[in-house]
Amino acid sequence: MDHDISRSEQKRRVKSLEDLATELTHLSANEIKRLPCDDFLKNEILTASGLKSGARKRQLKYITKQIRQADYEPLFVFLAEKKGSKLKQDKTFHELEKLRDDIITEAIEAGREAEGRSERLDVNWDSSLITLAAQKFPGFDQNAAKHAAISYAKSRKPVFNREIFRLLKAAMEHQQVEKQ
Repeated sequence: MDHDISRSEQKRRVKSLEDLATELTHLSANEIKRLPCDDFLKNEILTASGLKSGARKRQLKYITKQIRQADYEPLFVFLAEKKGSKLKQDKTFHELEKLRDDIITEAIEAGREAEGRSERLDVNWDSSLITLAAQKFPGFDQNAAKHAAISYAKSRKPVFNREIFRLLKAAMEHQQVEKQ
């Protein structure tokens, strides 16, 4: 049936398989062992991951040829699942980072306002973002987060920044466990 396909389309398909082979060589050894293909192809992929420049290109062409001769759809599915979960994890991580940064910004501004009134910022400080985080993640420790935010606003030490993130992440993970 390949004779009905234009040469350009055939080249695009081969390029797609070359891209697949390249992505497969970027996987770790444990991930390669779990690939849905025969052991011969797994060994060739492992070999390619350790090669440089010209030898790597030749090995990738060889892997592409082997993939073309086999059923390659499960390999695409494997990579999609692998990248999809990683992308979702990265997105969640960035959302937590943004929330942490917003909490810190709010604490710094509240500290400046309190200083302008010749007062000290304390744990009774009313933080709308910490309240929002507590609504989003029921297990979120508001007092510890307020304390860490105030401490960061006063000292600018990164340890307090990381503590807020740790609290947010722990509350999110606790919520995910409860959903299961």
